[in-house]
Amino acid sequence: MTDRAERFNPSILTRIVALVAAALLLALAAMMLVTFRGPPPHARPMLLSEAAQLLRGAGVSEAPGSAWSVTRYISDRAPSPEPDQQIDLRTGAQVADLVGVPARDIRLIREKPPEAMRGMSLPDQQQPLHRAFTLAQRNGAQWHVIQAWQGANLPWYAVTLSLMAGIFLLLLAPAYWVARRITLPIRRLAEGAATERPEQAQPLPLNGPPEVRAVGAAYNHMRARIADYLNERTAMLVAIAHDLRTPMTRLSFRLEQLPDGPRAKAQADVEEMRAMVTTLLDFMRQGSEPIKRVRIDLSAIVDTLADDLADMGQDVSVRRSARAVIFGDAGALRRCIANLVENAVRYGGSAVIDVDVASGRASISVEDQGPGVPDTIIDRLCEPFYRGEASRNRETGGVGLGLSIARTIAESHGGRLAFTNRAEGGLCVKLTLPLAR
Repeated sequence: MTDRAERFNPSILTRIVALVAAALLLALAAMMLVTFRGPPPHARPMLLSEAAQLLRGAGVSEAPGSAWSVTRYISDRAPSPEPDQQIDLRTGAQVADLVGVPARDIRLIREKPPEAMRGMSLPDQQQPLHRAFTLAQRNGAQWHVIQAWQGANLPWYAVTLSLMAGIFLLLLAPAYWVARRITLPIRRLAEGAATERPEQAQPLPLNGPPEVRAVGAAYNHMRARIADYLNERTAMLVAIAHDLRTPMTRLSFRLEQLPDGPRAKAQADVEEMRAMVTTLLDFMRQGSEPIKRVRIDLSAIVDTLADDLADMGQDVSVRRSARAVIFGDAGALRRCIANLVENAVRYGGSAVIDVDVASGRASISVEDQGPGVPDTIIDRLCEPFYRGEASRNRETGGVGLGLSIARTIAESHGGRLAFTNRAEGGLCVKLTLPLAR
């Protein structure tokens, strides 16, 4: 069954044309059904016998259908025709015969016929009454007047609208199914293209119409090429950074022969270079190594980290610490949070940490008392080697990889980083991660 479905896989154009053709055929069928099977578009005319019944006192409910409306009143004189009306003596006499009164006691006023029909002799048989008429009967010195007019045929409109609504609902379900079959592979392709790290995502399944399959195959090929390129770049940079350690070690031994003053400065420069290389190696390896996921409590990591940094003389405190259990790598998450806290201490002088849980996600907020970050550069804080501090001094600005490493760790755990300037001053960094289920 699946093989047969795979073989019958029309293009998007064919599916859309088939859907439009089906809609037109169903609409045409509905029109034909209404035209040939439904009631007439107007109410039937009133027969003279029925008009005579109205004169005898029959109620409006006894008129032919609810499309006719009747008004009764008594007048001292006979009604007169309007400019577009005329007195129909012949039909009035027929009504008088049906009622059983002299013809002079009945007056029938109806609309004038079209110009082409005026002067034509009509057969003596009874002619029904159409659209609107006025019928009066003399009763002594008074006239009992009946005005009747023909309205819309509400049952016909009700049947028509019901049929059209039924056809619409009948077509809606298959139309939705066809549209979903067309758009679902496209939506999956869009979601795959919107992934933050496409080189780490799974290849897209190649299903759907031929056009979507072709685009999906091209996307998978592009993703594989990006992954190969990044792996080659990472391997090259890791190799360069690793090989730099050997000459730096030899340089450290040779510096021992220098006098104390120049040696101390040179050793400080070498140590700075070694720290930069170590940070670069950690950044390049981050995200490429598999994550060992276990159940961990973020509040325990935060409390331990805050105590360690406070023991080192840094102004770090925990304001709220809710229990938040997630699946993740404890070492990587500790480093991620440590980078955020150390960044707050470096630029703001202190760090206040909050651990909260809401809507199935854990959030860790780190606030400082620093000057904050201009809105023009707040979106660039996680870019590699970008430093919000203008100087190139590592004591004040670092290497520019701490927040990049933190973002990579957060994204590898399904989380994200967000930066906002506090109204009372300083920067707030929020790390959100999904809770374990």
